[in-house]
Amino acid sequence: MRRTLVRDPIFWICIIILTSLLLMSFGNTIFRDGQVDRISNRYADDGTFIATSPLKPSFDQWLGTDRSGNDLFQMMVEGFKWTFGVCAFVALGRLILGLMIGIPLAFRGKRLHGILKIVMDGFLVLPVSLLALMLMLSSLIFPEMLAVPYLSDRLTFEFTILIVLGLPSLVLYIIGETRQILTQEFMVVASTLGGGTWHRFRRHLWPHLVPTLSIIFMQQFIQTLMLLVQLSLFGIFFSGTVILYEGITPLIFEWASMFGYYFNQFSAVSWINHMFLVPTIGIALLIFLCNLLTSRLERAYRIRRHDQPVIEETSIVQNEAAVTSLDDPFVPVRHHINQETR
Repeated sequence: MRRTLVRDPIFWICIIILTSLLLMSFGNTIFRDGQVDRISNRYADDGTFIATSPLKPSFDQWLGTDRSGNDLFQMMVEGFKWTFGVCAFVALGRLILGLMIGIPLAFRGKRLHGILKIVMDGFLVLPVSLLALMLMLSSLIFPEMLAVPYLSDRLTFEFTILIVLGLPSLVLYIIGETRQILTQEFMVVASTLGGGTWHRFRRHLWPHLVPTLSIIFMQQFIQTLMLLVQLSLFGIFFSGTVILYEGITPLIFEWASMFGYYFNQFSAVSWINHMFLVPTIGIALLIFLCNLLTSRLERAYRIRRHDQPVIEETSIVQNEAAVTSLDDPFVPVRHHINQETR
């Protein structure tokens, strides 16, 4: 699988684009302290007033500005690390907890798996976005800036909810995949020969789970991003929402929060729609790159499974015939077959 990905140009193009955006975002934080330029008015060279914010895209402001004068391009660059980091952290947290819960349960009896499936299926009926909205509505909306708690407290609360809400479906999936691998012949043989649970997991189960887990990680990444977008449409921005005189506003420049913030300002009047289209196109491109990465991982996984050696039925018949004709039971079967063919 790794050899296939190393030779895949599309996979590397996606990695390079995402890495470049991360470097730009962290570079803005390191070298400019995360600042975003604010331009309220635009003047000509002779000092003549031209326009006020929101400004149209120009050579100085590539994507224009919003109503507050914030440069949209710099906001997108600064906010990418938050969007990518949040989705990656939540996906990784779900994956780790899902493995810690699902793997031990998969080694248990079938009856326990059936009970867990019945219990957890009830959580799958309720929309995750609705549950997240009910849990966050009273804790992440603040009437003024002075009422906003520390960033670490807000992140801990929101990360906990986002990770826990995605666990039921992921745990069921991991249990199902693990139990399917445990029924394979090589796992039955390892158990028959006295292999312990840790030995079977480390030497046999884990190598077969890694390709699947990489695909699951990308799927959870996209699901988290879509959940953040849905919450932003209800005014629940990541890390909190502040109610000001002119309306609600996010606390950080995160792409999903920008989407919901500018959606509330959406206007069908003129070019002002570009404030809403900028984060919309950015999120759509990010989802496209993640889906493309997922498809390349699935392609590499299929090629890996196709390249695995398969024992042909004719060779099995030859082995059985050779065993019955052995004069010395300690002679290797393959060696005996080679002597007969000569």
